[in-house]
Amino acid sequence: MSISMSNFDTAVKTGISADRVSAILTEARQERSYTLEQLAVTTGLTVDELKAVEDGGVTDPALVQRIASALGLPPAALL
Repeated sequence: MSISMSNFDTAVKTGISADRVSAILTEARQERSYTLEQLAVTTGLTVDELKAVEDGGVTDPALVQRIASALGLPPAALL
């Protein structure tokens, strides 16, 4: 299953918050027992970029998509 940019456009229109997205991603990472360092290797992002997303400070759909995909989250998980 893949996540497309149109999924995130819908999420923005329906009012999903950065805090909600960050909570979902953080919870999914922790449930899978991934450290930030392990997820950084998997996604190709830096630990600082991952922290910024998990802190709710970054909502760049491309970054969120990469993280969600690496965690195996379906697109509906972020809507």
